[in-house]
Amino acid sequence: MTDARSLRTRAALHGAITDLATQKPVGDITVSELAEKAGINRVTFYKHYTTPAEALADALHTELAAACEAAPPSNGLDPFTHYIYAALDHLEARRDLYTIAFGDPVDGTIPIMLSRFLTGVAETYLTKRRKRKPAIPDVDLDVAAAFLANGATGAIRVWILEGDMSRERFFENLPHLLPVWFQASESN
Repeated sequence: MTDARSLRTRAALHGAITDLATQKPVGDITVSELAEKAGINRVTFYKHYTTPAEALADALHTELAAACEAAPPSNGLDPFTHYIYAALDHLEARRDLYTIAFGDPVDGTIPIMLSRFLTGVAETYLTKRRKRKPAIPDVDLDVAAAFLANGATGAIRVWILEGDMSRERFFENLPHLLPVWFQASESN
């Protein structure tokens, strides 16, 4: 069980790192700068994280998971697509931060975090999906999940960086990009 002080420290770090990462790439944020903004010292920072990038990935993963879990179920959408749709709320709310993170040619922390998150979602969906028709081809589920998640992350990157595509247009494209076998039929 985590004590209240540790939870407060992590909350302060999450707030500070997301604020700083909205202003500049995470690779340009120092531990001293982050600790000062969070109202802690460097020793306390290192009790929680090893780098500002790790703190940012944890903060955004926490927010992303909460946003996806809180989103009401969508009729007619598979859970993978539903989670992507719910994630877009989070991404739009933090568009400035994600624009900097996806545009950073040096640090890939945030795209990797998003890809890993979506890989977990895809693995869960595909494991459950195996029992329905049409049948999933004989592929390794972890490979298929990573392929789907990285494709979705790439599409989200374009959506964030180009900034001229609506959510609706993003989702008009998505079913055409997924394999035919991805959607289970309603009757199964």
